[in-house]
Amino acid sequence: MLNKVVEFSNITFGYTKDMMTLKNVSFDIFENEYVCIVGHNGSGKSTLSKVLTGLLQPKSGTIKIFNQAMTKQNVKHLRDNVGIVFQNPDNQFIGLTVEDDIAFGLENRKVNPDRMYDIILRAAHIVKVDHLLKLDAANLSGGQKQRVAIASVLAINPKIIIFDESTSMLDPKAKRELKELMVVLKEKFNKTIISITHDMEEVINADKVIIMNKGEVLKTGKPTDVFENEDFLRNVCLDIPFGLQLSKHLIENNIKITPSMSSNKVIEQLWKQK
Repeated sequence: MLNKVVEFSNITFGYTKDMMTLKNVSFDIFENEYVCIVGHNGSGKSTLSKVLTGLLQPKSGTIKIFNQAMTKQNVKHLRDNVGIVFQNPDNQFIGLTVEDDIAFGLENRKVNPDRMYDIILRAAHIVKVDHLLKLDAANLSGGQKQRVAIASVLAINPKIIIFDESTSMLDPKAKRELKELMVVLKEKFNKTIISITHDMEEVINADKVIIMNKGEVLKTGKPTDVFENEDFLRNVCLDIPFGLQLSKHLIENNIKITPSMSSNKVIEQLWKQK
């Protein structure tokens, strides 16, 4: 049985006394799960990510990371186990070069300099930026910067990686590559992936989806469970994946295919019918 790595129990938070942004939020995330937390603007998902990473303190409720309650006194436990990749890669760079940036977290943790370069090289290789190590970060593309940010997280080797709207500022190619990388980090490197996102195409890859609305968890389940109720999704202002829209449209026009959330799988079915 998989272990719980994150437990949210009745978390409440408000920026003002009169208005709560999170209202009794509860959910569990298990080891090596890929979880997407989705919701329209104002749903509370961004606030939830700040509470999860310790940037905001909840007004009430309990958060546990690997069965240890999060408090002001055990921030090191959080930082050793949780890494975060933010929305804007430009805001994440500390060093002048890619190598400097990946080294920053290691230096803060007083890693032996004799070991540091091997760690940097391994992290850079995983995300395919090892050829960029000596370059100035200002000369990188958005997708390359985001990969370097991920390498910086991987260098400190956390068990949980949070992606906070990390694909939203990328072009379609970089967005697709980053979503593929999240799956690789889960499947090949056994990371627990938590993605706060509004990209419903990304949700297709997830093991579990948590839908937020007006500060509350409305629904938790597998992507197939979540997407079966289109009226529910429309009511909370969420899109339906293009592949599912396409497959249902084809079925309505008497084309015999199996409904799929993946547009690639829909196209494969059409190709086999030729």
